[in-house]
Amino acid sequence: MRHARKALLLGLAAALVGGVATAQQVDFSRYVALGDSYCAGFSNLSLLQKHQLNSYPAILARQAGFTGTFQQPLISEPGIPAELALTALHVVGGQVSPVIGPKSSSMGLPINITYPSIYNNLGIPGAAVHNLIATTGNANNLQSDAVLYAQGKIGTAQLFADIVLRFPVLPGTTTPATALAQAIAAQGTFYTVEVGGDDVIDAVLSGVVVDGVTMTTKASFQADYTTLLGALRQQRPSATIVVMNVSDMTEWPFARAIKPYIVNPATGAHIPLIGEAGPLTEQDLVTLNASPLLAKGIGIPKAAGGTGLPLPEGSIDATGLHAGVILRAAEVAAIRARLADINQVISAVAAQFGAKVWDINAFWANIVAGNYLIGGIPISSAFLTGGFFGYDGFHPTELGYAIIANDLVKTINAQLGTKVPEVNLRPFLDGSATAGATSVMAATTTLSEQAAVGIVKAYLPNALTDKLEVNTHVVRRHIAERQDRVPDGQINP
Repeated sequence: MRHARKALLLGLAAALVGGVATAQQVDFSRYVALGDSYCAGFSNLSLLQKHQLNSYPAILARQAGFTGTFQQPLISEPGIPAELALTALHVVGGQVSPVIGPKSSSMGLPINITYPSIYNNLGIPGAAVHNLIATTGNANNLQSDAVLYAQGKIGTAQLFADIVLRFPVLPGTTTPATALAQAIAAQGTFYTVEVGGDDVIDAVLSGVVVDGVTMTTKASFQADYTTLLGALRQQRPSATIVVMNVSDMTEWPFARAIKPYIVNPATGAHIPLIGEAGPLTEQDLVTLNASPLLAKGIGIPKAAGGTGLPLPEGSIDATGLHAGVILRAAEVAAIRARLADINQVISAVAAQFGAKVWDINAFWANIVAGNYLIGGIPISSAFLTGGFFGYDGFHPTELGYAIIANDLVKTINAQLGTKVPEVNLRPFLDGSATAGATSVMAATTTLSEQAAVGIVKAYLPNALTDKLEVNTHVVRRHIAERQDRVPDGQINP
């Protein structure tokens, strides 16, 4: 492997002598998108046609005047997995409390899996960088892999590789090909590459932060990302390549919608929630998956009307990885450090191979701060009410994807000298082109237990979720939500 990578890098130097596409050479006629769930248009923990049609690559293709139909592996209702939706709206103490869960017990089906060529959108939900260069798919295995997925024996990346990657497709071959190989075979003239989030997301979703287990090591990411961009540049030397870095997922609503304390309504004092390692500090994070437990009084002191039982903290022991719902401050710091490592690698490797970089992390900081305005209306990271994120708390709504596409267009124009028209965000903002969004001003939000377990199993199929499945009495209480970070005098849409 070491010698193969050395040979590849030597070949890249020769490829670069021919130069990289300039502003005058940008050609969108064969646009191919490589990436993970964001690239695919995953929303509400589901791949579903109505959202896919407004994935950021599909929007970019429309804006750039892409020739022909931008092909994507479309999925019928209710999506794969079944899309999360509002399943109930409870009123507790005069306040609305939405309940979120899968809208069906079944899954959708591929609509155009018999498409005879390579899809333009090669986004594979759940794909870490290694999956793009090593994982293959075969539609003939889809039915059996769907059963394995339902049993928690394989993860999202392998299931969707069967749907996204065409087989057989490469001339002269009879074996499946990776996303990278198919992107090259598609002979793209313009590529976007967005990967890296799934190299860290397992740590956030499980509450277990272990290098090389729930987070890809920096060395492994650097080796795989170099292979990915290097091969793309070597095989498509005249193509334009735009890559994206990774946003700070510890600021996503999945990690921030629930505060690590409840509020004493009489005094306004903060009462810390309880974890297995003791009371939480205000620097610790509680994930959205804690909501069905908190609804049963778990994690709330007895003196505050709870059970006094602790919220589970992720752990690894002889029986396996046990998913938890708490990220302690030190774990948050470790996640952020790895994200910084990944972004440094992306910038350096992109420069090495002549790719442009869209700094989505800087863009994301404006969303978190509520400084992104559309017609004077702030868009923020607030769960349900901010407009950017859907029901799972870590994938965008269609409005969110349209905003991503619009900022990507601005970056492409600024860095490549193109004049791609910006996206008209009004249809997404008023809801006429957006499904599954809500502006409910919720005091509390509860995932169903099924949804919480499903989020973990989608990304860590072998994780043990026993600590997320606890039966006890329901406690009616008020938990203070994170305040929307918007300028004074403004409200979220």
